[in-house]
Amino acid sequence: MREYSLAHPPAWLSLSKPSLLFTRPLGRKKKGRASTSSAQTVLSAALALAALCQTQPAIAAIQPGTYEGNQTEIAAALQLQPNGRFRYALTYGALEEQAQGRWEEKDGAVLLTTEPQPTPPAFPVVSDTPSPDGKVYATLEKAEDLGLLTLTLLVRYEGQEAFDYVEADETGLVPVPAGARIAELVPSIPAVLQVAEPHKLTAGGHKLLFRFEPNDLGIADFRAERLTIQGAELLLRRHDRDLRFRKTR
Repeated sequence: MREYSLAHPPAWLSLSKPSLLFTRPLGRKKKGRASTSSAQTVLSAALALAALCQTQPAIAAIQPGTYEGNQTEIAAALQLQPNGRFRYALTYGALEEQAQGRWEEKDGAVLLTTEPQPTPPAFPVVSDTPSPDGKVYATLEKAEDLGLLTLTLLVRYEGQEAFDYVEADETGLVPVPAGARIAELVPSIPAVLQVAEPHKLTAGGHKLLFRFEPNDLGIADFRAERLTIQGAELLLRRHDRDLRFRKTR
């Protein structure tokens, strides 16, 4: 397993709850008359406590620091900085992603928002020509971008709302169930959550040639991404895995 660590964080702010010290015990009441000094002590204590409640900031359940979420086949780290910024990195098999931006604690969770917002990978259409056999073919302008892999596409059939994952064969042929017609499709990168704009298809055969533009591939596009606070851990559901981050420093 690869080890991943972020840069050593700056010295964290240290918050502590002030304590109210009673340096003078309450006197016992004298028969028939209240103790003036005792009443003044109680009043002073009440005023001091009220002042503290107004001036002291609320202490967050989660403190800034570096949190690690390493587990089998996964190396993950999250740094929450005192200024409200964060840094995140994940290595999971062949997948590597990172992000930075701002964080906040809200409703029992830490919310991450990537800043600046990344530009997702794109697959602009280089050409879309008729296919004499009435079938749909999809290939990339630079086949070497795929390596030894076949092209994976997100396909939506006419009359359906959801997209299906479909693999083209070595010739680029996109398999279509009997009686179905492809309404739109877009090449997909496995394990990458960003989805490019799909290309709409008219009826009939098509030979599609796409260009791959990576843009900010590998930057996680967090938009108030929720990490649930569970005791001393932060739980993030990512790529069908539960990542549990624990504070290490």
